[in-house]
Amino acid sequence: MKLLKKLDGMLEWVQNWILIITGTAVGIMILVNAVFRLLRIDWFGSEELTLFVAFWLYFMGAACASRENTHISADMLSLFSDSPKVRAIADIVKNVIGGAMSALFTYWCFNYVVWQANMGAKSAVYKLPVIIATTPILICFFLWTLYLIRDLVNAIKVLSGSAPKPEGGN
Repeated sequence: MKLLKKLDGMLEWVQNWILIITGTAVGIMILVNAVFRLLRIDWFGSEELTLFVAFWLYFMGAACASRENTHISADMLSLFSDSPKVRAIADIVKNVIGGAMSALFTYWCFNYVVWQANMGAKSAVYKLPVIIATTPILICFFLWTLYLIRDLVNAIKVLSGSAPKPEGGN
């Protein structure tokens, strides 16, 4: 268990730094592009570079939201039931369906990335390997699948009554 927590901590650190670096880079690239347009300087291919970096930002952000369970959801069950067991059952159903879908998407993304690698696809302007922009999609879906499995295990623990009680609770 300690090894998993340490690995999760390292993964979180890497994800956070990718978000910081790519978020900063996208902001700077957009600012520079705006200044260049104002000064009528052509930076041919700037959108291509911004898009490559933005893919890492967006998909790593999605993986982080999944890790912290802060992604957008339409959970109305909390309006109708206060029962932890009812919520746990709903979470189990949600995580099984989501996990199956995410695993399928991960499989498709893996095949897509492998296909792109075999094709040697390159970007239009700078001739960068397109795999640079599609790899974060694969990483995101893989991480999403892992986090859904984690959430499923936690929901099963809540349903079975073996989940640790929150500190300060009864």
